[in-house]
Amino acid sequence: MRAVIDGTDIFVGNGGVEWREGQRTLVLQHGAGMNRTIWVLLARYFARHGFNVVAADLPGHGASGGDALQSIEEQAAHLWLLLEALQQSHGLSLNSVVLGGHSMGALVVAEAAAQQSQRIGDLIMFGAGYPMAVAQPLLDAAQANDQAAVDMIAIYSHSFASQLGHNAVAGISVQNSAMALLEQCLPGVLYTDLQACNSYQGMEAVAGSLAGNPAVNCTVLSGDGDRMTPMKSANAVVELTNAHHIVLHDCGHMMMSEQPEQTLQALRGVLA
Repeated sequence: MRAVIDGTDIFVGNGGVEWREGQRTLVLQHGAGMNRTIWVLLARYFARHGFNVVAADLPGHGASGGDALQSIEEQAAHLWLLLEALQQSHGLSLNSVVLGGHSMGALVVAEAAAQQSQRIGDLIMFGAGYPMAVAQPLLDAAQANDQAAVDMIAIYSHSFASQLGHNAVAGISVQNSAMALLEQCLPGVLYTDLQACNSYQGMEAVAGSLAGNPAVNCTVLSGDGDRMTPMKSANAVVELTNAHHIVLHDCGHMMMSEQPEQTLQALRGVLA
C-alpha cells in the first residue's frame, strides 16, 4: 500500500491482511537505517489476530521515497500525518492506537504519543534507551558512509550467542541478516538517523505528557545482552514513563530476529 505525505511516496505494510472496520490500529515503527521488514513476524501475527497493522517505511528508507527526516520530532509528526491520511483514505481507526517502535523508532513513537496522547492506548518501546547517545566513531563512520558503521552496529546490537551463529533456524545468521539490511541504506540515511537519536532530548516532556493521561499503558522491552541501548539507559526510560519493563533473555538489541518467539509472546501478553 502507498500513501503520499507532503509530496513524498510512502510505502505502508499491513501484515498481509486488509484492514477491517472496528479493529484497533497497531503501528510498528522501524529503527535507524532499517525498514518495515524487521516487523514481519509481529506484523503478520497481529494482522491475523484482531489488529489493523501499519508498518511503514520512513521517508528515504526501504520502499519509500524522499529524504530521511532530520529529527525525532519530525519523524513523529510525519507518523501522525500518515495515520491521518490513512484514516481519511481507508477509514483507519485512530482511537486507542497502539504505538510500537524499535530503537530510534521507540523514540519516534514516544514523541508521537506525547504529541497526541489522547489517541493512544498503548505505547510499546523495543530496545529503548535515553538519552540514546551514539558514540562519535560510529557517527563519523556513518557520515563517511563507511562499512565500519554497519560492522559496529552489528557487533553491539547482537548478543554473544548470536555473534557465534546461534539461531533456532539452521543456516541463518541474524547478525549477517542485519548487516545486509543496513547495507541497503542510501548514502547519508544511517548518519541522519543516528544523529537524530543522538540529539533527541524530549523524553522528559514525553513523560510529562503521559503523566497527564494515565490511560496510556507504557511498556519497555529490553534484551539482557543489549549493548546499543544498555540496561542503564533502558531503566531511565522505564523510570521516566513509569513503564512496565520486560527483559528478554539471551537477547541483544535486535530482539525481533534474535528472540522472535520471546518477543512475540511478550507483545501478546501486553496486548491481551
